[in-house]
Amino acid sequence: MARRSRLLVVPLALVALALGATTARGDPGPPVSTVPPIATGSPGVGNQLTVDSGSWSTSAAFTYQWVRCDAHFAACTDIPGATAAAYTVAAADVDLVLEARVTAANAAGSAAALSNALGPVAADPPGPRHRPAIKGTKKVGQRVYETADRWIHSPDTFTVRWLRCSAKGNACVRITGKRMRCAGGSCLRVNIGTEWDYTVTQKDVGHRLRVRVAAWNGAGHATSTSKPTRIVRK
Repeated sequence: MARRSRLLVVPLALVALALGATTARGDPGPPVSTVPPIATGSPGVGNQLTVDSGSWSTSAAFTYQWVRCDAHFAACTDIPGATAAAYTVAAADVDLVLEARVTAANAAGSAAALSNALGPVAADPPGPRHRPAIKGTKKVGQRVYETADRWIHSPDTFTVRWLRCSAKGNACVRITGKRMRCAGGSCLRVNIGTEWDYTVTQKDVGHRLRVRVAAWNGAGHATSTSKPTRIVRK
């Protein structure tokens, strides 16, 4: 899902005040955004999104306006009536991204900051069109990999979980652990069994392997599991 922050400053007093300067009397200037507001929630039709006020240089009163934009963060328009910190996603938002504009105001002036964006908005959760398959040599030390899964309703995020199953292909357990992955002279500890590929180990001998893929969009998620492989040999 898309995430982005932008800052808009709208001075309503002298330029020095708009920059947060102190007046001759020692009064604070208009608010200045120090941390952009953060919008949270799943961008699916019927779901509720919320936005906090962010952090500002001085105390202020806050107002809110939700905005919908195209997938390129262009052609943005205010959503009529969406002027609270919470917003319920509507059918008109499908395929668009949503963000909130928070305006902070005090006696010296006001400023506005935009939250990160959420979306694209989905009308329905994803569903499996074709279950995943496992390709590669099912022997110790060889690499196998997940392929061929197909989905409907445009998922935008995927997770993978490799499973070690009984000789009958049922009674499956998740493959877990850590290993070192090195590239470009640096190494990183990564989780075993959560990537698109998997290297067969001695523990897999006499078992069958399966892989489960979960697909997500703003409306929800679904899972799809491969058929079991043949029994792993040495």
